[in-house]
Amino acid sequence: MSLKVSLVVTVLNEAKNINGLLDALLKQTQPPNELIFIDAGSTDNTVQLIKRHPVCNKLSVRLISASNQNRSQARNLGIKSAKHQIIALTDAGCLPEPEWLERLVKPLSNRAVQAVAGFYHIQTNSILAQATAPYLGVMPDQFNPETYLPSSRSLAITKSGWMAAGKYPENLNYCEDLIFARNLKKLGNMVIQPQAIVLWQPVSSLADFYNKIKNYATGDIQAGYWPHIIKIITTYLRYLIFFAIPFLFIAYWFWPIIKHNRYLKNRLALFLLPLIQITTDMAIFRGSLQGLKFRLSSII
Repeated sequence: MSLKVSLVVTVLNEAKNINGLLDALLKQTQPPNELIFIDAGSTDNTVQLIKRHPVCNKLSVRLISASNQNRSQARNLGIKSAKHQIIALTDAGCLPEPEWLERLVKPLSNRAVQAVAGFYHIQTNSILAQATAPYLGVMPDQFNPETYLPSSRSLAITKSGWMAAGKYPENLNYCEDLIFARNLKKLGNMVIQPQAIVLWQPVSSLADFYNKIKNYATGDIQAGYWPHIIKIITTYLRYLIFFAIPFLFIAYWFWPIIKHNRYLKNRLALFLLPLIQITTDMAIFRGSLQGLKFRLSSII
């Protein structure tokens, strides 16, 4: 007998992506028993697209308005509102593979398990996507189940596990799922399920990429997540060295090519890698300063 599952998805202006997710959910080998969308105040036609989609005739769909709430608040509201004790989570920009939900929730048939960490594959259909993918997520060859912290684009939890982990931190709009996942893993009842895969296309332009990296850095500082803060500090130190020894900056342009060329299907993406690296660094500077400003304002 399959487990009863509530799938919670937060949305905000996802008109370009929502139909893809809904189509993918109709193809699931184990459809969710309840599908909850938390709309954080969309100003496009996201809500209308959901209401008009055939998924509403085939699944139990609920739309909850949560205007002006951040992602943590919206996710917590969706989980709290769910009818079932098993909660699956994904994002509107994802395309779950047909067996995603079935594989994701199966370990929860063991009542000792409180969380299941699924995985994601970044779609690399464009040169930009190939060049930016290593900067935005865990590549398959870097996946380590011992250290992996799941994103909320592919995660299943029990309500009791959600509460035991302290829920999503509502003071954070970025890095919130990383902090929540770390707390979940500390409970010691998490199963890693790398075959529960969603496809994810995170950015469509260089500006999108810059903003995403900037937001990640802001969230890392706001959350005080030291593994990433150390990397941010390293970026600052790197540029101090460049000021002292300028020719190293020229050599630095070749570093991303050496490091990431194995992920490129189109060799033209090689020429983008130095630009992507510098864009990443500039976004880290901007985002970390914003995060630091937030932390200082909360102290003063």
